[in-house]
Amino acid sequence: MSESPKSTPKQLVSHRNNYRPRTSLSCAILIGIIGAVAAPAAHAQNAMTAQGGLLATGGVTSISGVAGGGINPFAMIAGYDTNDQIGATGFYTHLIAGSYTLNAGGAAVGLFNRVEISVARQNLDLGTPGASLGLGSNFNLSQNIFSAKVRLFGNAVYDQNSLEPVVSVGASYHENVTSAFPGTSIPLPKAVGSHLDGTSFYIDATKLFIDGLFGHYTLVNAGLRLTNSNYTGLLGFGGTNSAGQFKSGYHVEPFVSFAYFPDRKVAVGYEFRAMPHFDVAGALNLNTTNNWQDVFVAYFPTKNLSITAAYAALGTIAGAKNSNGLYLSLTATF
Repeated sequence: MSESPKSTPKQLVSHRNNYRPRTSLSCAILIGIIGAVAAPAAHAQNAMTAQGGLLATGGVTSISGVAGGGINPFAMIAGYDTNDQIGATGFYTHLIAGSYTLNAGGAAVGLFNRVEISVARQNLDLGTPGASLGLGSNFNLSQNIFSAKVRLFGNAVYDQNSLEPVVSVGASYHENVTSAFPGTSIPLPKAVGSHLDGTSFYIDATKLFIDGLFGHYTLVNAGLRLTNSNYTGLLGFGGTNSAGQFKSGYHVEPFVSFAYFPDRKVAVGYEFRAMPHFDVAGALNLNTTNNWQDVFVAYFPTKNLSITAAYAALGTIAGAKNSNGLYLSLTATF
């Protein structure tokens, strides 16, 4: 009987060579299938986070972390997200007002041009006035602010053929984290007769005219705030009457903003914010706050960054008059 032929090395090499193409072909098919599935998902993710809005239409960031101007919210949602996109912003603001220094920072997320959620932290250094009140040097009034805004109707860009504005409602919960009055365990807001924490509400209408004054972008913003905050909540909520009794009633306070764009990347404007006038007496016998206002210049070099400089007139803060000065704010958009 003849023996079966044995495979030679050349035949083994030929066998392997014949097998490799089939393996490569299988891998190629598998990679192709994965790519076909992953590519639309990646494209959808990129499209969801793309910045589809026009430059500057998201505004900058207010000191409370809400999209808007420097001291007022706007009805628009943070970022440049359209109806099928998600956007995010982060901000930092430094304000020197008389003897006081305010630092604020935070972040916001805009969801499908409908909902905005934000968080911010504010620290107001009382400086020399704080020392004169017996609080020591560099005593800070501090609070965390958690906010939500919902756009009810309107589109800043597409509603150019009507006077219908963008209208939103919002709420901000303020958590006061100020230190205790020196020598006691009582937080400073309580020591002056107010409550530590509180919630403010607002309704806001914003209209952007793309072909506005002299053919340039022109923005008008107005709203009403329902609040009982002292210094935006930095000194708590509510106050006392002449008999020393606590008054927590809410006040309706208006606010307005105006911005004009001499260039697509530059805005100049004015803001006014009425403040509630509670008597915060207690241990320090502090005066009530004044209305706030500012004039500003905002520069938008790209969709990812805005720089705002302003002169703010804040009046009396914690007993010190003429607390006016300059602030600089940076907003990064993603």
